[in-house]
Amino acid sequence: MIKIEGRRFSNREHEEAGLSRFRIGVEGLLLNEGYMDCPGKKMRKMRMLNKHLLPDDTPVEGLFQLPVVLPYRGPLPETFIPYSEKVGRDSRRKGVYCHIDDYRFSSVWTRPLAALGKVRRYMVAVASDNTLWADGRLCENLEQVRRSRTIQRFWQNNGMPTIQTAAWGDAESVRGFAFDGLARHSWTAIGHQRVGNRSEQRLYRYAVMHLVERKHPMGLIVFGAPLDFNPGVPVVNMPSFISKLRRI
Repeated sequence: MIKIEGRRFSNREHEEAGLSRFRIGVEGLLLNEGYMDCPGKKMRKMRMLNKHLLPDDTPVEGLFQLPVVLPYRGPLPETFIPYSEKVGRDSRRKGVYCHIDDYRFSSVWTRPLAALGKVRRYMVAVASDNTLWADGRLCENLEQVRRSRTIQRFWQNNGMPTIQTAAWGDAESVRGFAFDGLARHSWTAIGHQRVGNRSEQRLYRYAVMHLVERKHPMGLIVFGAPLDFNPGVPVVNMPSFISKLRRI
């Protein structure tokens, strides 16, 4: 807990409060056209699902109509900073990533305008790595993918260069919806922690190869441990926040 002016804040509340200086208005943003004109009750309902963040004509892909994101084929910064860290003075030369514990980047969904104001301080952002579970329910994993695609497209629509993130749960999600909405021939970020049994390791390799076969990324940015196999495309390895903690 953190105490400020006599009131106790949880760590999460303190992080949310710290976003206040990045708050931006809706003026000039590309949002759902009907959002500003709809009655207050409907407006609140749209905000609950963040339906106001994307125009109605946003392209979708797959059975579950997941938003389609734009490719990023530009240069990569030498350094990526976790979203949970403070924005430094030299942030324009760095990237920001969300391959960290979900609660550390939850504000990209709960406070999307302030989060956009924060990531705009960086050269490029990496889309959120929302956790999918191998034993999770379809509705849970599907919602995680929807959130990642929605926020990425919202950032891209409003001028923030963003690298897509690929994540998956079980093999069925890999064959089904996990990669729906991702762009082809784009830099693509994935996480890799060298843990798990042989079955989990086989699933990881299967997922990466399926991603390469389906989306033909121009390269993979791997946050965490280096891959122990050749995916057939260029690979850039970046130590993740979690892997740094494990070394400590």
